[in-house]
Amino acid sequence: MVLETILQLNSTLLVVSVGIIFSIIMVLLTKYTTDQDLLKRIRDEMKELQAEIKMLQNNPSKAGEVNKRMMDAQMKMMMQSMKPMLFSMIPAFLILGWFNAHIAFMPLTIEEEFSVELNFYDGISGTIEPMTPEGITLINGEAYTIKDNKVRLVYKGDAPGEYMLQYTLKNDVGEVQKTWEQKVIITASENEKEYTGPTVKIKDDAMLETITISNNKFTPMGSVSIFGWHPGWLALYIIISLICSIALRKWLNVY
Repeated sequence: MVLETILQLNSTLLVVSVGIIFSIIMVLLTKYTTDQDLLKRIRDEMKELQAEIKMLQNNPSKAGEVNKRMMDAQMKMMMQSMKPMLFSMIPAFLILGWFNAHIAFMPLTIEEEFSVELNFYDGISGTIEPMTPEGITLINGEAYTIKDNKVRLVYKGDAPGEYMLQYTLKNDVGEVQKTWEQKVIITASENEKEYTGPTVKIKDDAMLETITISNNKFTPMGSVSIFGWHPGWLALYIIISLICSIALRKWLNVY
C-alpha cells in the first residue's frame, strides 16, 4: 500500500527525494560509525605527504618512501570508509532495484503504438503467427517470416489492463515448432508506472533468445541532452546524491 502510494508521485521528484534522503543517511552513518578524529588526522597527514612528494621530485628514492606512507594512510582511510558502506549496501541495492523495476522506463498507455521484437538464435527459420487478445490491436499484419534472426510486430492498446500476447513458430511446411507467451501491461496514464521488460530474456530455450518491448526510457530531464546523451534516472540519482553528500559533509564536518 505504501509503495503504491509512493509510485503515484512524480518520477523525477521521487528520484530527487530518495537521492537526498539516502545521502543524509549515508553521511550520518559515516559520522557515527567511523573514527572522525582518526580520519581528520589521516587527511592532514596525506596533505603533508603530497606536499613532501612534490618537493622530492628529484629524489626518487625518498619520494618512493613517502609514497609508501601515503598508500598506508589511504588504506587506513579505506578501512574506516568500509563500515558505513557495509551498513548501506543492502538498502542501496534494494532501492536501485526497485527504481529499475518501476521507473526506468515509461509505461505503455492506451492508444499508444508499441512494438514487440522477437530475437532468435542463429539458424532458426520459419514464420511467426501471433495471437492477439481482445483489447489489443495488431497493426502490421498477421504472419511474419524470421529475417536476420528477428521478427517485429506493432500493436496498439485499446483499453488498460494486463494482456498475454502469444507467438507460434511454424516451419516452412506449416508445422508448429513452438509457442511463446509474453505479458504486456497497458495503463490509462503514464503516472501508473507499470510495465514489463523492456527486454525479457527467455530462459532454457534453444530457439528464442529475447523478447523486447518498446517502452521508452524514462528521461527525468526531458529533452535536455549532454552532447547527445539524455540522462536517465540513475544519472539523476547519482548527481543529486553527490551534491547533497558533499554539502552535508562540509556542513557537518564529516571526513
